[in-house]
Amino acid sequence: MAQINKDVIWRLRPGADRRFNSGHPWVYSNELAESPKGIEPGQVVELQDASNKFLARGYGNPASLISFRILSKNPAEKNPLSPETLARKFGAAAKLREKVGLKDFSYRLCFAEADGLPGLIIDRYVLKAGGQAFVIQAHTAGIDRALPEIFKALELHAAESWSKTGIVLRNDVSVRKLEGLTEHKVEVIRPLAGVDFNHVTILVASYDFKPLEFTTDLVEGQKTGFFLDQSENIRMAATKIRPEAFGKKIRILDLCCYVGQWSTHLMKRYRDAGVEVEVVAFDASNKALELAKKNIGGKCTAVQGDVLKDLTQFPDQSFDLIISDPPALIKGRKDIPAGIHAYMQLNTQVFRIVKVGGAVVCCSCSALLEEADFLKALAKAARRNSRTVQWIGRGAQAADHPMLAEFPEGHYLKAWVGIVSESGESVSAEKPGKGRNHD
Repeated sequence: MAQINKDVIWRLRPGADRRFNSGHPWVYSNELAESPKGIEPGQVVELQDASNKFLARGYGNPASLISFRILSKNPAEKNPLSPETLARKFGAAAKLREKVGLKDFSYRLCFAEADGLPGLIIDRYVLKAGGQAFVIQAHTAGIDRALPEIFKALELHAAESWSKTGIVLRNDVSVRKLEGLTEHKVEVIRPLAGVDFNHVTILVASYDFKPLEFTTDLVEGQKTGFFLDQSENIRMAATKIRPEAFGKKIRILDLCCYVGQWSTHLMKRYRDAGVEVEVVAFDASNKALELAKKNIGGKCTAVQGDVLKDLTQFPDQSFDLIISDPPALIKGRKDIPAGIHAYMQLNTQVFRIVKVGGAVVCCSCSALLEEADFLKALAKAARRNSRTVQWIGRGAQAADHPMLAEFPEGHYLKAWVGIVSESGESVSAEKPGKGRNHD
């Protein structure tokens, strides 16, 4: 059990408490008065300022540049990773998600620092068959040590529905290596009778907050099995890019589609309005494409390929709407220049194959990519095709991935919705282009 060792106290250097006192949840090793030592990675410690005044409790890791991550500023909270304390935090997190209309749908229950539990990701999936599944990722040594308490806390949190609750542990993420942890094989900690977590149908809120079904893989699929962070950007696109703008037909290209989240939502939106929709789902994974075709339904063609190499197969001005939502193209600071170039390269193809008067949704989930640099890459890509883009919508991560002003590192997702015209020509967002040939 994660218990505090009262003999372990770390102190900040004189003057090194300014950033921490402003609300940032981390302490770096060079901000400590002494080199961090005397604990096992992830052990709970007490943080004091240079005058021995209590500041917080959290967990430490002598082997990490981020030596301390805060869990509580309450001096009376001796064990901030007890099941009871964790269950209270889960309850508060769930109430926030319910306030934004997600009570009956799948959502991210815990988003690490933003929910007061750095290093912990929990996605809660509502199952079509009934019940729910929690998919957990432990990114840090402190959370990894506390997994038994986390499992118990989830039982306390979901007491009324525990008999219909499953748990999958997804410690197969490379970010764990930064904390000296290894990637582990995925574990189904708590199976559910009659439920195959490798092929399960979940309920997600549609653009109009009605249930939308997705079949996905919570065990071997990407991340925790689904991408919940794009929900509000999808809703924005469905609102900004109106069905009547395309007449009776629309042709959509969904790049890096995974299980077809974007195009499934938009297919429903446009078909509800009586528009005929054709989707080309593009992804590197054949397994993902199989699920995408099932989820999208209707007229859908699956194309397997590398989004940075294989878009040349599409002729100029082939699509009315293109969604460009690649995985993070910047993994570390050393990758920033090459990553910016990759975003420009990808979107150069996007602006080539979207129709004049068509629409684009351009996204980046690279936390290290500054939004200004992303926009510069998009602008350069558009100029290469003699295109002008009027950006009509700007998005970020969804409300179940809340952000803290004091913690800019938690702001990662960028999304822009635009209408494309030839350089020097502006086009109405209501009616982007006329007289299309949809052959």
